[in-house]
Amino acid sequence: MNSETAHCMQCLQQIHKVISKANEILAGISQPSVCSEVLLSAQGTTYILGLSEVYRVSRRLEEGLRTQELASEPLQLALRQVDLAWNNMLSFLVFGHPAFHILLLEAPLGSSSCQPEPNPAPDQICRVCLTEVKQEPEVHSGNSNPILYQGNAYHASCANFWLNCVDSSLPREP
Repeated sequence: MNSETAHCMQCLQQIHKVISKANEILAGISQPSVCSEVLLSAQGTTYILGLSEVYRVSRRLEEGLRTQELASEPLQLALRQVDLAWNNMLSFLVFGHPAFHILLLEAPLGSSSCQPEPNPAPDQICRVCLTEVKQEPEVHSGNSNPILYQGNAYHASCANFWLNCVDSSLPREP
């Protein structure tokens, strides 16, 4: 397994862990009315929207694996596990905040809605998800406020997830 494949696997495993933990927390709430109250609170809504950004990192990562031709059976299995965990999460959101309905509508799309450039320059590739980092901000795509660090580009949400959940050093171009 090359270093890019290994870091992708590590990232997917952590995404799965974060989403699965959220599922455990919500499943542990015994009464649906209490679960709804938690989800509809300001903190609950912020938490779920943050989880959706974590899931978007996995969607970009899937796109990056496909674009970079790095897909393997273990990575495909990890992607399926993330999708299963996310689909379980969505079951808690059916009767929630109107912002959650957007998440429910986006979920079946699978990959990111933006079309990748045919051959983006290496310095425009997010070193976490391996997809293009566009310089113009896009709402809810993870491309707003792209980060340039030590000659490498990152989506803000990818860098944030990596640093908080995977490793204290951002991956760099090999």
